Amino acid sequence: MNKRFWIILALLLMLVPAAPVCAQDSDLPIYVVQPGDTINLISIRFNVSAADLIAVNELSNPDILPVGARLKIPGYEGVSGEISTQVVELGQNLARLSRAVQISSSALTGINRITSPNEMYAGSTIIVPINSGLQPRAEIPPIDSGQSLLEFAVRQDANLWTLASLNQKSRPSSLLPNEPLFSTTGNPEYQYWSSGTIKDIQVSPLPLVQGKTITVKIKTSESVTIDGVLAGKQLHFFTTGENEWIALQGIHAMAEPGLADFSLDISSSEAEPFSFSQPLLLESGYYPKDPALYVDPQTIDTAITKPEDEMVLSTVNHFTPEKYWSGVFHLPVDEPICIKSWFGNRRSYNGSPFTYFHTGVDYGVCASLNIYSPAAGVVVFADMLTVRGNATFIDHGSGVYSGIFHQKSIAVNVGDRVEAGQLIGEIGDTGRVTGPHLHWEMWVNGIQVEPLDWLELEFP
Repeated sequence: MNKRFWIILALLLMLVPAAPVCAQDSDLPIYVVQPGDTINLISIRFNVSAADLIAVNELSNPDILPVGARLKIPGYEGVSGEISTQVVELGQNLARLSRAVQISSSALTGINRITSPNEMYAGSTIIVPINSGLQPRAEIPPIDSGQSLLEFAVRQDANLWTLASLNQKSRPSSLLPNEPLFSTTGNPEYQYWSSGTIKDIQVSPLPLVQGKTITVKIKTSESVTIDGVLAGKQLHFFTTGENEWIALQGIHAMAEPGLADFSLDISSSEAEPFSFSQPLLLESGYYPKDPALYVDPQTIDTAITKPEDEMVLSTVNHFTPEKYWSGVFHLPVDEPICIKSWFGNRRSYNGSPFTYFHTGVDYGVCASLNIYSPAAGVVVFADMLTVRGNATFIDHGSGVYSGIFHQKSIAVNVGDRVEAGQLIGEIGDTGRVTGPHLHWEMWVNGIQVEPLDWLELEFP
């Protein structure tokens, strides 16, 4: 009798429909859809699955997301109200961020599941609550040593008690000299190092991404000497005038995602030395695998490839301070173009693991055999190599080089000064190839980078 009862009860329970996912999620935080948002982008931004996002919002067509739509974000039980995300900027830390968004450090770490303040890496994305009732806040110059609180408040056109509250202090006397502060009346363009010799420091884009070209820009009030390191590479700075200093650096296409080191030591004859360091987030470029390739075995023999690679590195690691190019780079072939293989794709040769990557862009023969210089520069190498075939290297200045490989013939000589769009050779099939094509690669401070970026973006 009892056994029959439990069987019937179990069957009845199976017939009861499960409660919809969203029924118990009415208190989940809300994200307002912005222009350009997609379900996949939002799921990555908040570290939730796209399937959960679709289910909790009962989206019948997730491909259509109206701007302004309010989406519940699952996985953040206990967090309510409207939330958004922002990228941690260079120099920001937990204390600055908590004051800027006006929530406690503990609440900010809780929402973002951060176990240590040191996990606030420049370039990482954090989740922040939005309180529409708060006035915009801007970082303001800190209190100078010896400056009275009253004088400071007058200069900032601010109330001392309001300043204390905005900066999470119990009383004005807790505002300390040289401590970063926020105000509703400050200059929104101010950055915390905008005092003394250092006026501004920028690293862009953030986060770092495998295979990308990174620009480090520093503005100072006087002539300085700068030593810097990014992702293990010594930076080379050149000046653009008006005490602005630029360094360009490539991120290796197979660099380990995670954290990359960034540090600066800046000295001048007039001020105290300035040092700064902060880990930067480095993300994958999500490069796919090319079909396995089979080539002449000698072109992957390290006895041959290693000396050739060392020769190339010695060529492209020479830093010429002068910048020869201007504007965006020129296509190295005639249009219409057809790209046969893309930069960064992982490669296997003759059955090897996919431990190689494609170091440039391959253009097939779709218009003519003409090869053109992508930008102004000086030819520093023009000769036959085993792997690269007939190869030309052009120094564009400021640590930037082009490599033009597999040519049928070379139309320039070492020492020639070339201009953007100048004919420099013909497409061929020399070296390690499976057919005729032009391989164009770019080096930035000794690292190969995505060449197509240089056709679209103007680097300083």
